Amino acid sequence: MSSSQKPLALMAIIHPKTEEKREQILSLLPKSFFRAPATNCTTWCYLSPSTRKGALKGLLPPSSPPVIIGLEIYTSPASLGYVQNASEFKSFMAQVESQDLYAKDEDQTAWYPTAGFLARSSTQTPPAGLAVLAKFVAKDGAENTKKLVEVLGNYCNWVRDNEPTTLTYCVLTRPKAPNEVLLFERYQDLAAIGAHGKTKEFKNMFKGTGPYLQGKLTRLEEFEEIDGSFVSNQPGGGASQPKL
Repeated sequence: MSSSQKPLALMAIIHPKTEEKREQILSLLPKSFFRAPATNCTTWCYLSPSTRKGALKGLLPPSSPPVIIGLEIYTSPASLGYVQNASEFKSFMAQVESQDLYAKDEDQTAWYPTAGFLARSSTQTPPAGLAVLAKFVAKDGAENTKKLVEVLGNYCNWVRDNEPTTLTYCVLTRPKAPNEVLLFERYQDLAAIGAHGKTKEFKNMFKGTGPYLQGKLTRLEEFEEIDGSFVSNQPGGGASQPKL
């Protein structure tokens, strides 16, 4: 399948100018628009760095006010083009400009879901109590990235079948940075991530990635999911799944 036919994940880092303007940005985001089936948006997940004491930190430099991270997943790159040409999106960007809400332009990167799962069925996952983004850097050579993704992907399959309180565990890769691998994780609550890290399968996965990884370059960050987010395999989020 060519990249023009694959699902595309757009990760955007938004840099609000002030805390007040950060709240304005969140209120202006056209959340309901992304629910429209015509957008072919299966996941619209916006995240704020966790304020929990002891939260994982390391992917993002400290900033004040905190950045907003958006992860939008579309059925194809063409669907992203449709969204960016839509009046709802243009109206949002016009308000950002007229109200001077951004300290600087968004940082945008394109990723492609490669292994793991966003949701387990056609239903939308429940809201997450917390989310984690983990970025890995493979050793040089395409074979190392391939093996790293293989180890992570096999573990994702185990998580899908055995950890119902792990809501999302998706591996993404980026052709423009072929050594980089992103892991998108969502958990029901703090207890879920605690249990997740204690299994022998997690420890085996951690050990298994070692030969292919530049371990000192691994970065993780814990996030709070912003209200209105949805994560699904279906455009618009599909039907809601009851809380566990």
